[in-house]
Amino acid sequence: MAKEPVAGDRYYYAGGKKVELAPADDLIAVDASALADRRVAKEIEATVRRNFKPLSGGVGLIHRADLGSEANEVVKALEEAGVTHPVFRSYGAVVVVLPEVRVEEGRGGAKQKHLADWLASHSKDALVKSRAEGRVVLEPTSGYGGDALALANQLAEQVGPEMAQARFLRIVPRASTVRG
Repeated sequence: MAKEPVAGDRYYYAGGKKVELAPADDLIAVDASALADRRVAKEIEATVRRNFKPLSGGVGLIHRADLGSEANEVVKALEEAGVTHPVFRSYGAVVVVLPEVRVEEGRGGAKQKHLADWLASHSKDALVKSRAEGRVVLEPTSGYGGDALALANQLAEQVGPEMAQARFLRIVPRASTVRG
């Protein structure tokens, strides 16, 4: 079952600095590809499809207000099916957290060993999707974006690689709608 990140996971690291995230409670991020594979009542699926605004990779947003009086039931059913991901706001952008963590560490030696040891000790929480010179891509075993955010933050704080960040979809306003 999908869950919201705890208050401590409402941030990420960029350039070694903590960036705060504010929950976007008015939006729901839905993975439509996962929705097709999960058991969700037909009426819930129809409601999602009617209100779904596609973004990328099968993920899209739904404005909670568009769900009307059904909002709580729809959101609960989607969370129980495990097809939602956390949505935040940060610096004027809407940020959807996807279930992937990108880690970069090219310094070798002790840092590489520390990273390898951390990954081995967290194998129940994170699967290594790919590995290349100085780069590792992880996926939380839960398949939930909130868990990717928590893993990335743990890596940044416990291992200190050059970069550890959950994969985000950022939605920014069009330049024509921003006043200068």
